[in-house]
Amino acid sequence: MNDEPRAAHEAATCPVSHVGKAFDAFDAESYPFYARARVEEPIFYSPQIGFWVVTRYHDIREILQGDPAVFSAEKVLELLKPLCPVAMSKAIEYGLAVSPTIVDEDPPGHTPHRQALRRGFTSDRVAAMESRTRELVTARLDAFIKRGHADLVTDLMFEVPALIILEMMGVARADLMTVRKFAKRLAVFEFGHPSDDEQIEITDTLGEFWRYCKQHVDRLIDHAGDDAVSTFIAGMRDATGAQPLDRQYLTTVTFSIIFAGHETTTNAAAGAFRALLENRNQWEALCAEPNLITNAVEESLRFYPSVPQWRRITKQPVTIGGVDLPAGSRLLLALGSGNRDADHFADGDTFDIRRDNADEHLAFGWGRHHCLGDGLARMEMRVALEELIRRMPHMQLVAGQRWEFSPNASFRGPEHVRVIWDSSRSPIATDRP
Repeated sequence: MNDEPRAAHEAATCPVSHVGKAFDAFDAESYPFYARARVEEPIFYSPQIGFWVVTRYHDIREILQGDPAVFSAEKVLELLKPLCPVAMSKAIEYGLAVSPTIVDEDPPGHTPHRQALRRGFTSDRVAAMESRTRELVTARLDAFIKRGHADLVTDLMFEVPALIILEMMGVARADLMTVRKFAKRLAVFEFGHPSDDEQIEITDTLGEFWRYCKQHVDRLIDHAGDDAVSTFIAGMRDATGAQPLDRQYLTTVTFSIIFAGHETTTNAAAGAFRALLENRNQWEALCAEPNLITNAVEESLRFYPSVPQWRRITKQPVTIGGVDLPAGSRLLLALGSGNRDADHFADGDTFDIRRDNADEHLAFGWGRHHCLGDGLARMEMRVALEELIRRMPHMQLVAGQRWEFSPNASFRGPEHVRVIWDSSRSPIATDRP
């Protein structure tokens, strides 16, 4: 885990520039700062968090695709703020472990684990969930279409991705609210700076969910279904042969995937709604040409990625972008900055749903750790946009609303996207033409 003495030592021994001093890892609207950094100091040290921040597209891709013996994922889930003694004691009591899991493993262990997990997220399995996704989106729209106003996060995308991933993971729908509460807290717990009291409260929440996931895994080991956890268990059995299943590891992966499988999609969809409606000409073009939806999803992921910052650590001395970094350097990869780098995306700060290379964004990472759920997220965002442009093409953002974000460094999306429309002009019938 990170610790304040180490961070203080690094800050004292690393060159802290004016750019580094001005950086705020928790600023959700940091795109103007990143535009400046890419020009003035593309890789800089942040004394705020004790990380080297990498801002250019090609440097980030080089790291993500690089040799794991040089650029390791092993510290990806390291807490930005160490647990206070009471929270630590509670975590031990619960048996709570958020690591190791798929995202913070390096080969060779990572390879068979990823192969086992991907069985539950094939293109066929995603396609099989599309009709269910449309059913859920339609039901949510039906609930507020006559009202003339809504929050597209809490009224729509708060629930849909959560229900879909829960069903895919074999979790009962009745547990939705528990899971949603868990997910919001996990982002702050791992990637934020909660107070000691908040840490203690969050540890209790996560501890209860950990126990739930453990029971869920134990049940599926004994009574497998056709869900992603069951297929993961089967894949792990194939990979380990006669060795006993590592139930702790299975629980950790289940714990993490349920969070990643819906919180990130909710945030990505919220970012897409914001980008499209703030750029009214783009929304109107999408309504006029629905065939642009697929590329609009990619451009939205580029413009407002739900994971704008991710991490690596160097295992050997290395030079990146002309900067010499010693072994043990913690790297914050500014994916959101790379996604707007003009050297790769022309006029990167402009939102353009016709952009030719929009799908080359870094929103799902790159290389061996590329997000396994990317197809699911794309499908859910596409279906939501298809139904919105069909039934509410004339909706508009509520003027003057303040964009709010979860206080953490890695998982982001507007907490609310409030819209209004003339309900007399919206199709009420749910039958598709």
